[in-house]
Amino acid sequence: MKRLAIVLACALTLSCFTGCGETDAPASPASEPAAAEATEANGEKAAESSGPAEEVPEFDTEIEKILYEASKMSDEELYAKAKEEKEKTIVYSTTSLAATAIETFLAKYPDLTIEMSDIGEADMFTKLSTEIGSAADGADMALLQNAYRVNNELISEDLLYNYFPEALKGVVDENYQDPTAILFVSKLIFMNKSDGSTEDLKNVWQLTEAAYKDKVFFKNPADEPVGMNFLIMLTSDEWNKKLSDAYKSYFGTEWNNTAEYKSCAYEFLDKFLANCNYTYTADGGICGGIAEGEPGSVGLFVFSKLRTNEVARANLQIAATGNNGAGIEGFAGFMYPTYAQVCADTDTPYTCALFINYLLSEEGGAAWNNEDNMGTYLSNRTIALVPDSTGLDKEVDFWLDRCVIEDGDYLAANYADVYEYIASRIN
Repeated sequence: MKRLAIVLACALTLSCFTGCGETDAPASPASEPAAAEATEANGEKAAESSGPAEEVPEFDTEIEKILYEASKMSDEELYAKAKEEKEKTIVYSTTSLAATAIETFLAKYPDLTIEMSDIGEADMFTKLSTEIGSAADGADMALLQNAYRVNNELISEDLLYNYFPEALKGVVDENYQDPTAILFVSKLIFMNKSDGSTEDLKNVWQLTEAAYKDKVFFKNPADEPVGMNFLIMLTSDEWNKKLSDAYKSYFGTEWNNTAEYKSCAYEFLDKFLANCNYTYTADGGICGGIAEGEPGSVGLFVFSKLRTNEVARANLQIAATGNNGAGIEGFAGFMYPTYAQVCADTDTPYTCALFINYLLSEEGGAAWNNEDNMGTYLSNRTIALVPDSTGLDKEVDFWLDRCVIEDGDYLAANYADVYEYIASRIN
């Protein structure tokens, strides 16, 4: 990957003055101090204007160098460079709506050719890890999820390179610039409230009580990596503190650090997982199952499933906005990014860079940010959320404040230990 080295440029200017004829008189001794002072003053001004030496990157590969240079270019400059690339660009994507973005991208940049393959998460990592660097006619870039696997299996092995446009560094949170996140997907907690006498969810510790045994429907985290990442993130300092605060609010006492649990989060995981029901293997099944099921049943699934399910919208309460608007203490669900990364062996780096710029723009983001979609949020926070037809969704900051989100560094450092703890408690 990229290595940064500080290159110090030192310039020594030599000035020679040669006399041209006898009529030129030599400088008088009195003028020499003034000239020296002027030279010194000019030197100081030059030093002030030049500032500190610039950090100039060094690169292991030509692709990395091109992507760095591309990050400083305008879209017009990138398009000119992209037109010189003779190969088509192949995009592997876990989000099918990328096809819509490609369609509008090609309408804007008709001289380019992009094709998309819609690939599931499991196949994505297998294909990228085996195809990149081989003779296979594989992807030039990928739109993919799962921070842990993206970092540990692909980026750390120099199979994917990051590209992020310098012009957007002020509008996309620094945490989502490397790797570049183009959007977030939300999975939220819902409760069947078809019976008005059912008590609202007010605190996540309710879900650890015996009354919720087998009533918390959740995709088996052993089969869904983003679900596993969510559970592991609960053990981070940030979310352990939030769970501790929720514990005190719910039980009326500080969490007692006994030898039984490593932290408050570990106790929550133990008791929460004991109540989980993995009957449904898809988000749509959880949504429909609890919407038509027993009052008081709880589900954790992608928010977008509510858009096309009228029964679910009528019977289910969103925990984040229930409890008379106060929401649920602890957390209201989780979110995970979709990342845009460039393959290390691409033949079309400028086209990839231009397409990522487009995905981060309002025009490109419209493939997800529209009235026919919900539960998906752009990382470019200057772009306002387009309200969906249900009127239930909210701006991304509302959800980021209430939902657990992946942190690739934390997952890399803690995955193995926490995974083992969780796996031993999955029914």
